[in-house]
Amino acid sequence: MVDSGRASWDVAAFSARSHSLLLAAEGGLESRDPATGELVATVGVSSIAEVDDGIARAGSAVRRSAWRNDGALRARVLFRWAARMREQSERLAELLTREQGKTIGQARGELASSISMIEYNAGLARAIYGRSLALKEGVHGVMLREPVGVVAAITPWNYPLNLTIRAVAPALAAGNAVLVKPASLTPAIVVAAMQLLADDELPADIAAVVVGPGGTVGDRMVTHPEIDMIAFTGDSTTGINVMKSAADGLKRVSLELGGKSPNIVFADADMEKALAGAENAIFSAAGQICTAGSRLLLERSIRDEFLERLVARADAMRVGDGLDPATEMGPLVSREQKRTVLDYIGIGRSEGTVLAGGTAVEDGGLEHGNFVRPTIVADLPSDSRLVAEEVFGPVLAVQTFETEEEAVEIANASEFGLACGLWTNDLNRTWRLGRAIESGTIWINTYHHFYGEMEVGGFKRSGIGRQQGVEGLLEFTETKHLNFDSNPTLW
Repeated sequence: MVDSGRASWDVAAFSARSHSLLLAAEGGLESRDPATGELVATVGVSSIAEVDDGIARAGSAVRRSAWRNDGALRARVLFRWAARMREQSERLAELLTREQGKTIGQARGELASSISMIEYNAGLARAIYGRSLALKEGVHGVMLREPVGVVAAITPWNYPLNLTIRAVAPALAAGNAVLVKPASLTPAIVVAAMQLLADDELPADIAAVVVGPGGTVGDRMVTHPEIDMIAFTGDSTTGINVMKSAADGLKRVSLELGGKSPNIVFADADMEKALAGAENAIFSAAGQICTAGSRLLLERSIRDEFLERLVARADAMRVGDGLDPATEMGPLVSREQKRTVLDYIGIGRSEGTVLAGGTAVEDGGLEHGNFVRPTIVADLPSDSRLVAEEVFGPVLAVQTFETEEEAVEIANASEFGLACGLWTNDLNRTWRLGRAIESGTIWINTYHHFYGEMEVGGFKRSGIGRQQGVEGLLEFTETKHLNFDSNPTLW
């Protein structure tokens, strides 16, 4: 461990009342700063017995408390959670940067987005509606939305706070109980944020955090008979395995999985804006985001000029410790992820042309961190693994097209369908391609702008279900039909 003089965090200090939402009796899971290797926090690990007990208590709480039927209560608790998060936002942002590695500016943005998402769902908590119909003389049908029950939220390390909140806030707003399992690389920020949920009006056992490996704690949550729904965000292979395991119990699943998103630039686009968008699409959070615009599709007539300018921007990016305000791109989350990304760059070097980056950063005081330079690779064959597979790092694969039809064909030639960027000033083209491209989100003349009000999710191997927005909340509900017959005889 490198001693930089930065103290490790006591995540229990974020607790809003005397008891903790963390179900763990054993300490030992160490969270380390990917920029320096130093210890950030030590978080207690949950035993299988604690997981089982937490699930049983959550089931009892959601059945017996007022939580499932009192939208005003849920709204009050969630609004207060958002307020406490806002009060602690700077401390939480620093913890997020130190644990995950993203720049402090990006961490502050993740905090702001998470708080906004809690407030949005707090407002929806009092507006979950059904409908009623007169079906025939003396017969009425009432459709209700009810909570699913106990939700297991299994969340990843790349946006550990935002992607946890994206599952927890609507699940709670809909009246469910929730158990959260954060990624083992980034447990401290999730535990700290969830501790702030503790509230005098929150019924005991409605929310809890369990910490431990996916192969033990995660598997137990997925297969436990008293878990009613699994909300999972992560890679596609793991998500498919989650779905297979959940199928044995016919559990509901919501899955946001991998991506290999195309970012398409036409010759008539605002080039300066598209350059900034292409840079943001792939190098934000060091490319460790499922919606990363990791395939850049350029119209042939602008290819050379666009790449020359984009390479210059990539070469000029300042890579470093995320707590340094001058840093533009932080480290990868772990040494293992660094090795994976460098292996993919090796494929690019052997099959194509590395135009920018392509190496680790191991000087300038960064030798203890997991740093890789922003990398751009062109001239790849269409069947290259670098074109087809999710790298989850700052590596951009460049492709070229001549016509709209070819752009759509290349964009859709992927097993994923999570997101897409489209840069053009032709409004008719945006409609044509917006309908033709197989992606859950299509950004037009922008990229990576998320709003709590708007649904996100994927086509194909990028997932099942939708997150955020009204549809994202309804994912956490069951539909029930009450049929009333006031006629004096049955027939």
